[in-house]
Amino acid sequence: MTNRSDPAGKARPGTAQGFAEASGGLILGIETGSRACSVAILKHGDPLAHEHEDTDHGHATMLMPMIERVRTKAGCDYVELDRIAVAVGPGSFTGIRVGLAAALGLSLASGVPAVGVSSFHTVGAGKLRYSNDYGFRCFVVLDSRRDEPFLAEIGDDDAFKGPPTVTTVADLDALLASAGPSLLVGDAPAIFRGPKHYPAHVRLVPTLPDALSVAHLADDAARRFDLPPKPIYVRPPDVTMSKPK
Repeated sequence: MTNRSDPAGKARPGTAQGFAEASGGLILGIETGSRACSVAILKHGDPLAHEHEDTDHGHATMLMPMIERVRTKAGCDYVELDRIAVAVGPGSFTGIRVGLAAALGLSLASGVPAVGVSSFHTVGAGKLRYSNDYGFRCFVVLDSRRDEPFLAEIGDDDAFKGPPTVTTVADLDALLASAGPSLLVGDAPAIFRGPKHYPAHVRLVPTLPDALSVAHLADDAARRFDLPPKPIYVRPPDVTMSKPK
């Protein structure tokens, strides 16, 4: 796994079911690594303001005005924030960079600390109460903009069961066929094929990454979901170097 930390970004959460106990701070959440752009502000675990716009492109021009609208609606100044949280991937290389640049820029200007949150946890952590209660394994599949989704299994303690990876739809189907009772959570196109494509023991939970989830996880009192504000890659970014003339 290509990563600037470790395969799971060194996130090793402790025991949790759903979102963890809130710390009560004023949290700005940012999510730009998916086919959407979203911003949210929480206070004492409750949303003060939230915007979500579905888009494949334009995150760079959309994000800062969205942040300013959400901040204005929440009625707070940037220096009043306790934390600035941003989804760090895996996801769209360009989108993740846009979100990180905004979070780090606001952090530098305001003195408020910036923290990263795994995109796998952003869509998966809130589903684990069902997993715990019914003995289901929780698999998260994220859209990679290719036919090969990003895949991770999250345990009932909210920790990764193994290194996140890139898989094929055929390999995903084979995994789920033998995995027993399972939840399949996320926004990869494979999950939108519908129940008829999966065994009866698989429950589909289509879930889009969103800034509200990012902020909730960053508000965890035990800081179990904190990552460095650096991008996480499951595969190298798609960059083509220009040939020398």
